[in-house]
Amino acid sequence: MDQKIKIKIAGREYELKSKSPESEELIRKSAAEVNKKISAYQDKFPQRNILDLLSFVALNETMDRLGTRKELEKALSEASSLKADLEGYLENIARDSR
Repeated sequence: MDQKIKIKIAGREYELKSKSPESEELIRKSAAEVNKKISAYQDKFPQRNILDLLSFVALNETMDRLGTRKELEKALSEASSLKADLEGYLENIARDSR
């Protein structure tokens, strides 16, 4: 059952639905992280309006996500290559032991 929760981002309150306690925790932590990053940008760029700050946060988060995705794809490719190498090695051992 969905549970209604309230969060604040950039001083504005939003009512959302959470499907589970884990989802609620993720939503709350995400909102806190966004607010933390907005605050950091406010310190760096006090003359900027909230829309600019939110745009900076969105850009930064998207860059991080895309970078992480690229790293994951590289790690999966390396794992696949290692698996193929290991399978080849094991086949050679099995063939040589006959």
